[in-house]
Amino acid sequence: MSSVHKRPEAEEPAEEPVPQFPHANCVAVRVMANVLESTFGPRSRDKLVVNQVATQHEPENEGLPKMDDFTVANDGATLLNALPLEHPVAPIVTRILGPERPGETSVEGQDIPDGVSGGVILTGALLSNAEDLLELGLHSYDIRQGYAIALEQALSTLSAHSKPLSVFDDPAATAHAIARTAMTGNDIGGLADEWASLAVAAVDEIGRPTEETFSVRCLGEGSLSDSRLVHGAILDRNTRASDEMPRHVEEATVLLLDGHNSGGLQDPKWDENMVMQLESRSQLDDLDAHHAARRKAVVDHYVSLGVDVVITRLGISQEYQRLLADAGIMGIRGVSVLEMKQCARATGARLVRHPGDVSADDLGYAGSVSEVRIEPRRGRRKNRYMTVIDGCEGANGVAAEIHGVSGQPADQAATELRKAAAALAAARGEGGAKTGVVPGAGAIELTLASAVRGHAPQVSSRAQLAVEAFADALERTVAALIDNGGHDRLSVLANLHAARAGGDTEIGFVYPDGKISNAVDAGVLDPTDYKQRLLVTATEVADLILRVDDAIDATFSEEPAGPGDVIYEDRAENHLDYLEENPGTRWDR
Repeated sequence: MSSVHKRPEAEEPAEEPVPQFPHANCVAVRVMANVLESTFGPRSRDKLVVNQVATQHEPENEGLPKMDDFTVANDGATLLNALPLEHPVAPIVTRILGPERPGETSVEGQDIPDGVSGGVILTGALLSNAEDLLELGLHSYDIRQGYAIALEQALSTLSAHSKPLSVFDDPAATAHAIARTAMTGNDIGGLADEWASLAVAAVDEIGRPTEETFSVRCLGEGSLSDSRLVHGAILDRNTRASDEMPRHVEEATVLLLDGHNSGGLQDPKWDENMVMQLESRSQLDDLDAHHAARRKAVVDHYVSLGVDVVITRLGISQEYQRLLADAGIMGIRGVSVLEMKQCARATGARLVRHPGDVSADDLGYAGSVSEVRIEPRRGRRKNRYMTVIDGCEGANGVAAEIHGVSGQPADQAATELRKAAAALAAARGEGGAKTGVVPGAGAIELTLASAVRGHAPQVSSRAQLAVEAFADALERTVAALIDNGGHDRLSVLANLHAARAGGDTEIGFVYPDGKISNAVDAGVLDPTDYKQRLLVTATEVADLILRVDDAIDATFSEEPAGPGDVIYEDRAENHLDYLEENPGTRWDR
C-alpha cells in the first residue's frame, strides 16, 4: 500500500494584534513626536504639510481660482495647528502643549511659547518607556507614581541650577543671548542677532508682550536689514478717510472713538420701520440743518481740544470727512477692535464710546502719525498704504516693522520675533513667570536626568523602574538634538557624560560648531519658566493618557452610547462578539 502524504495546509498569517489601551494612545502620541523630532534644535528641518493641491481640488464657488494650501515650517506650535490630526488623543496634546491663542483675534504668533517640539518629544519618550514597562508587567499606577516622583526631583534640581539675570557680568548681553536662543533653528535671513535686538528693545519698553502691547507688521518692500521697532502702533490696512486730509502730522493729539454702535462719525441711522409725517419741505430742511449743526458742533469741539488725529472703529461719513479736512484733522476709519486697543496702549488715549462725549482727559499723544506707501498689491493697480503711529512718550505698546518678507515667511518671521520677546520676558519674571535661566544645548536635560537617576534607588517600590524611565526620556531630547546635527548619538552622549564627570553641569552640545563646550559661555540660555512648564505639561499628558483605558464616542443625541459606539472599531467588534456569546452580560439588562 502506498501512503499518500498530504501537504499541510498553509497557515494563514496571524493578524497583528490591535493596540489596546493605553497602548493605542501611546502609539498616537509617539507618531506626533516622530513628526516633530526632526524640527528640534539648531539644525532642525522643515516639514511640508499639504492640505490642498490645486490640480486635485475644485473651488466651491465657480469663478474662483484653484489654490494650493500648504504649510512649510519647523516651529512645533505652527505644525501642531497645521497637521490634520484626527486621532481622539490629539486634542489632549495640542491643547496642553500647543500654542495659546486667546479670544478670536487673528494675530500670527501671538502668545506662542517656545519648547513645543521638545515638550511633544518628551511626552512621546515618556509614553514609549511606559509601554516597555507595561509589557514587563508593571501596572500603570506604578508608572504614574514613578513619573510623579521623578518630576518632583527634576523640578527641585531645575530650581537649584536656575540663575537670575542679575548674576551675569553683562545683563544686556545675557538678555540678547536669551532672545537669540529662542530663535535657534529659525534664523530667517541670517539676521537673528538683529531681530534679537528688536525683541530686547520691545521687552525693555513693555515688559511681557501680549497681542495688545506688541504687534508685528511684515512688509514685502525693502530688505530684512531695514526692520525697526516703532514706539507706537501700525495700522496695516487703514489710511486717511479723504485725500484732502493731512498725510503727516507731527506732535499729534489723538482721539479714539470705539463705540460698537456709535464708534464713528456718522449721523444717527433711521429705523427702517420708522414713519415720518412732514407737513412741509421746510421741516425736512430743518432736520438736515439740525444734523449739520450737530456735526459742526462735534468737530468744533475737537478743534477746541486740539485734536489732530481721529481714529474710529466704524465709518466716517462724507459730511464729517469734509469738516475734518477743513479743520486740518486726519481721520482714520474702520480700525479693528484689537488695533484700537493697540493704539490706546501706544498713545495713552482712552477708548471713547460716544463722539459727542469727549474731554481732554480722553486724548492721547503721538510724536508723529504718517500715512506710508508700501509695496503695490499683487493683481491690483493701486498701491498699498499703512498708517504708522510713532514717537509715543511712555508708550505701553510697540510695533515691530519687518521688511523684506511676505506670505508664509512673514508669518514665520512674526512668530519667531514674538517667541524671542516672550522668552526674555519670561526669564525676567514678567507676567508671573519663574525668574531665571538655565544652560541650553541639552546641558540642563542631562543634569536633570542624572539627578532623577540618582534618586531612583531611594524609591522602595516598583515605581523605581518608572523613575529611571523618566531619566531615560530626558536624555531622549538630547539625542534628538544630536541626531538632527548629523552626529552619532551614542558617541556624543558618551563623550558628554565623560566631559561632565568633573561636575560641570553647564557642559552641552553647542551648535553651530557641534562641539562639546560650556553652553553658558556660548550664550545658549533657556528661560527656567519654559523648562519647568515643559516638564510639568509633558508629565501631565503622559499621566492622563496612562489613566485612560477606553474611549467612547459621546456624540449621541438621544440614546446612550452602546458597545457599538466605541471609537476604535476593531475593539467594538470584539466587544459585540463577546456580548453575543455571553448574553447574560448585556449592558441593557
